[in-house]
Amino acid sequence: MNKMKAAVYEGTANIRIVEKELPEIGPKDVLVRNLRSGICGTDINIVKAGGGNLGISLGSEFGHEMAGEVVAVGSEVSSEISVGQHVGINPITAKKAGRRKSLECSGFSQYVVVEEAALNHNLYAFAPEVPLEAAALLEPMSVGRHGAFSVDPKPGEHIVILGAGPIGLLAAASLIAEGIADVCVVDIDEWRLAKAEALGALTVNTSKIALADGLTALFGQVNVYGLDVPDVDAFVDAAGAAPLFKAVMEIVKPQARIAIIAVYKQEVPFSLGQIMSKEVRVQGASGYTHADLAAVVGHITKHHAKLSGLVTHVYKLDEIAEAFDTAIGAQGTVKVLIDLA
Repeated sequence: MNKMKAAVYEGTANIRIVEKELPEIGPKDVLVRNLRSGICGTDINIVKAGGGNLGISLGSEFGHEMAGEVVAVGSEVSSEISVGQHVGINPITAKKAGRRKSLECSGFSQYVVVEEAALNHNLYAFAPEVPLEAAALLEPMSVGRHGAFSVDPKPGEHIVILGAGPIGLLAAASLIAEGIADVCVVDIDEWRLAKAEALGALTVNTSKIALADGLTALFGQVNVYGLDVPDVDAFVDAAGAAPLFKAVMEIVKPQARIAIIAVYKQEVPFSLGQIMSKEVRVQGASGYTHADLAAVVGHITKHHAKLSGLVTHVYKLDEIAEAFDTAIGAQGTVKVLIDLA
């Protein structure tokens, strides 16, 4: 077989399936047959917005959440990598171009070349018994873990995740998998909050109860300058909702930590006086490290049965336009995958 199918981004709500020559590999490269790939929120935003200047060039292959099978290995690649091995791919290091081209990592193509391939650098091995749907969560769960652990959570602390989208839920799952028991997910969608509960998280639905009241009911209160506020040690913002962030800043306690992993499209005003007087730490979190990826491989291997429940839809490659419509609609969805097998 010398041909493959690939999804190509052509602008606003325009994804085309094309036939291409099978890519060739160099002596340091590996060819992976993509088997499952996830649709990321970034993919959704770019397909909705159109243009070619948002991280995916017009006419390019794209997609960056993927798991597959090694089918060819270059002559200079370590013997740790072998044909038939199931792997997840780190799109930031999969190409020599690096992070700036990571959204164009060919996740929605039947085959992808991993350049200068190495285990625990751009390829992460999975045992054959790990379902491909779960293995495809490697990249987004690593994003969630990176954000969650940037607040230095410790057992016994009260950690709140804002937003029950894929990244928020996977952030919660990573915390719970590493022994942080008191994790609460905040959202307004009861169906998604049920997914959080299935992972072992507590929940607050702010369409039914004020944030402060809901968190106080779960974690109790502390008195700050004569005002009672919820006893929350850290917040992880995976929602990107300005009113929710404003509500957090109004109730945050001294020495609390806040990580921002949501993509905000507009400026958000908040009180620097609150940050100064309470010594609050606000930190951005973007991407992931080898430590995140390695930890997540372990979580997926051990907890794949539970994590697979976050995969709500699977479409064939020829159905990718419908898959994007479903993901954009965000009704009864968490993670939408493409089956490229």
